[in-house]
Amino acid sequence: MASTEESSWRNAIFTQLQFRNRSQTEYFQDLIAAHNRLFENVDTLRNENLHLSLQNEKLRTEAVASGSSTTGSNSASEARLTERIQFLEQKLLSQQEELTELHRRKGENAQQIIDLNIKLQEKEKLLSNKEISLADSAACISSLRAEIRMYQSSIRELENLNQTIRDEHQALQLAFASLEEKLRKLQEENRQLLDRLIHYKTKDAEKMNEENDNFLKKKHAKVQKELEEACKDVRAVNMDDVQEGLGPMFTSALPTKVTVKFDAHEGEVNAVKWGPDQHIVATGGADRKVQLWDISKGTFKSRGVLVGSNAAVMSVEFDCTGTLVLGASNDFASRVWSIADQRLRVSFSYYMYAIRANYVPPGIPQIVRMTTLLKSSNTYCIVG
Repeated sequence: MASTEESSWRNAIFTQLQFRNRSQTEYFQDLIAAHNRLFENVDTLRNENLHLSLQNEKLRTEAVASGSSTTGSNSASEARLTERIQFLEQKLLSQQEELTELHRRKGENAQQIIDLNIKLQEKEKLLSNKEISLADSAACISSLRAEIRMYQSSIRELENLNQTIRDEHQALQLAFASLEEKLRKLQEENRQLLDRLIHYKTKDAEKMNEENDNFLKKKHAKVQKELEEACKDVRAVNMDDVQEGLGPMFTSALPTKVTVKFDAHEGEVNAVKWGPDQHIVATGGADRKVQLWDISKGTFKSRGVLVGSNAAVMSVEFDCTGTLVLGASNDFASRVWSIADQRLRVSFSYYMYAIRANYVPPGIPQIVRMTTLLKSSNTYCIVG
């Protein structure tokens, strides 16, 4: 198992090296082949030059050795030999020039190889930088993928939560629809009940008006009967009580002086009413307040301030027990306060159904029960 793994990674390294060698040398194959051909030509020319030099030296040696004995007879061969030597020297000169040219080209090729090696090193540095940047990018990509997975899981959780909220919203909408339907039915039932209540109150008002008419008729008949009896009663007049031209003397009960004077409100006083016990006085003014005063001892003392009105109080009234005070103001509303704790108990304004009598005798206040259509609550108003 271990040997197999070792051979596998060695083969992998060898394969990578071969690939790197091919990828780095394929751009210089033509240059390397030309350089190798130049080296081969240089070697060939060097060998030929050496061979020709040896032949030239050999011929010169032979010519010097046989020059004394064969001067006359071999003039023709000497001439040919001289020509051959000149030819060989020319050939040697051309070979030397070609060799020089090859050396020059070899230097140029070597310089090109150096330049290309420098460029290759620069490319390798650039490649290493690219590899480092690629590794950083790969690390960044891996971190971004992890973040993407995290965001995807968060999105799935949010989608599940959103679906749950949608289900709850639908359930709440269904509940709201049912409650709205119940409310509509209750409002319709309330309207019917209010219509019936108004009908009954109308009947009660008619009945009370009828009773008031009967009471007025009886009282009128009683007053007329008393007047008739008074006309029949003839009594003597004491002449001592009669002055000339003035008739009988009667004692005047009109007030002659001011007993108590005080500032009840911060502005105009619109209404004044005595309480049933004749000790408490209620005043209403333009400052939107109802003041309670105790003047039983000949001096004034504030017993409380009733607030809650939105406009000037124009009229005040006590109930028959002296525990409640009714105030009517310019905001089209009437309010009832309790004297004991001075708290606002009832406030009613427009959309109010009230029972009103055609006439109530003075000094006989009546508490008439009324119902406000706005709040459907029972309130009380004093009619007098």
